[in-house]
Amino acid sequence: MNTQEEIENLILRYLSGETSEQEAQQIQEWLQANEENRQLFARHKKLWLGSKVFAGYDADKLKQDRKKVDLKIRNSELQHSLDRANRWIRRLAYAASVALLLGLVAVLTVLFQDTSVQQARLLAGVEVAVPYGSKSLMTLPDGSTVWVNAGSKISYPADFGVSSRNVYLTGEAYFNVVKMKEKPFFVNTDVVTIKVYGTAFNVKAYKDDEMVETTLDSGAISIIRNDAPDREINIEPNQKISIRREMQKTPVSSAPATTATSSSKPLAETVDVQEVTSTEVITAWKDNRLVFDQEPLWSVAKQLERRYNVQIRFSNESIKAIRYTAGIKEMPIDQVLDAIALSSPSPIRYSIKGSEITIMDNKK
Repeated sequence: MNTQEEIENLILRYLSGETSEQEAQQIQEWLQANEENRQLFARHKKLWLGSKVFAGYDADKLKQDRKKVDLKIRNSELQHSLDRANRWIRRLAYAASVALLLGLVAVLTVLFQDTSVQQARLLAGVEVAVPYGSKSLMTLPDGSTVWVNAGSKISYPADFGVSSRNVYLTGEAYFNVVKMKEKPFFVNTDVVTIKVYGTAFNVKAYKDDEMVETTLDSGAISIIRNDAPDREINIEPNQKISIRREMQKTPVSSAPATTATSSSKPLAETVDVQEVTSTEVITAWKDNRLVFDQEPLWSVAKQLERRYNVQIRFSNESIKAIRYTAGIKEMPIDQVLDAIALSSPSPIRYSIKGSEITIMDNKK
């Protein structure tokens, strides 16, 4: 990327998802090179997000309406910004109407003058929602990668990487974060905020789960409980921290390796930090594997529900407590259930009707 034109063309194709792996890597290296590159990318990204609304309109009207709109523009910086935005619009759609051009002026006013909170919502950022039965790999503007698990949602603001790096997660995701000393990376959930220093880690924060779990593969992270923002819990590789959602009177308890975990002040959640022999049990989902280590069958069922978009019921409560250990490559749900039934320490069987599965004992 030697010229401004080449940079703009490559950014446009990157934002549109049309780059090759080599070109995407080139963009990521360019972003990591310096702050000026990241700010330039953020500006073009905002223009691209604003210009997407204009696709599909007549190009001749664009020329006519441009003259009318130009009469209303007095600020030279805004005029320059409008010219630049029009260049992007011509590449995307060669079209616009009077109303939409006036909308573009409003968007640019938000971008460069910050005068309209309502219009700023047009550029609120990016949100990725992954349905049950699926998972997704995404690359953030700073080059960090995120695997997003089934039934999860992740979002980040349009200015991500410019002044800060914040993402917001509901569900489960595996992060591999690029290190930037001047801009720490934060993962925000409804229970905790995770401060990241250039790290690979897994976060499980489904709202219907009792616990919010964070497991560190490599690097370093700090956990900041949202109800105690002045306290941080430092986590080391091959450690998992679990925080209970319900309000508890029990003070925090954790392994000696952590810091800032003892205080006379009662804490809102029970916190447990434990060593894990292998993080594979927790992160195998991103590699198309199901790994369970003495997992109760009710927990196995919940993971299968999300992974295969099914509903699992039990014929009696006692079956739920059966503990199961196995490593299974992802396959059709009936084959997974066959493997569970064959290796279960207590005999079980199952029935499937559409997307509903019933697990029963098999004493006979």
